[in-house]
Amino acid sequence: MPFKLLLKNWLKSKTAAWLVYVIVKIWFGTVRVKILNPEVYRKYFLNNTSGRNVVAGSWHRHAIFFFYFFRNLGPRGIMISKSVDGEFTAKIACYLGYTPIRGSSSKGGTQALQGLIDFMRVRGGTRFSGTAVDGPRGPARVMKTGMLAVAKESGSWFIPMACSGNNVLTFSKAWDRTIIPKPFSKVVMDFAAPVFIAPDSTRESLETLRQRTGKLLNEMTDNVDRLCGYTGG
Repeated sequence: MPFKLLLKNWLKSKTAAWLVYVIVKIWFGTVRVKILNPEVYRKYFLNNTSGRNVVAGSWHRHAIFFFYFFRNLGPRGIMISKSVDGEFTAKIACYLGYTPIRGSSSKGGTQALQGLIDFMRVRGGTRFSGTAVDGPRGPARVMKTGMLAVAKESGSWFIPMACSGNNVLTFSKAWDRTIIPKPFSKVVMDFAAPVFIAPDSTRESLETLRQRTGKLLNEMTDNVDRLCGYTGG
């Protein structure tokens, strides 16, 4: 492909990403948010006074609104796949102030996880990172170990989180049944107590934690769905 055409496509993609960024800010800016346990959000996210960085994990289903919600935190790393769609998402992430770390469990996963670990280990100020812990291809609501490993290797807290809404768009044909709150709707968020994973944790203990955290995430998701009256699964 000629260089001029490549440049044209790149510029077009960057412009499109900026337009999506603007639309997202206007759209999601009308959404009201209720946090079930604001003390966790304040202490570990809004004004982190815990002395450690934070790795957050949610299901892929509700990751889009979290992606927007955390736009005003300090330095934030986020894992984004190396797919064509991921390239576009990475551009939007940059507009929202994130540092994209490219890769996923299906492509470039080990490199991306190490990139997140290196990002979280940088000294000076509080850092955050996160991604959907059942992505990028599922199965839905079944946790993978990757982000727990990032928390362990970087000495960070791991915090599970979930959200739902009282009036959402559901992408019923998507493997994760992605939800997006409609304008002027209400979103309910839940943040679990932080977990610190000791540096000498064994593979077996990490697997036990993966199973326990996955169960907790499902319970949290079911609870916020129930509070919002959402039955889309």
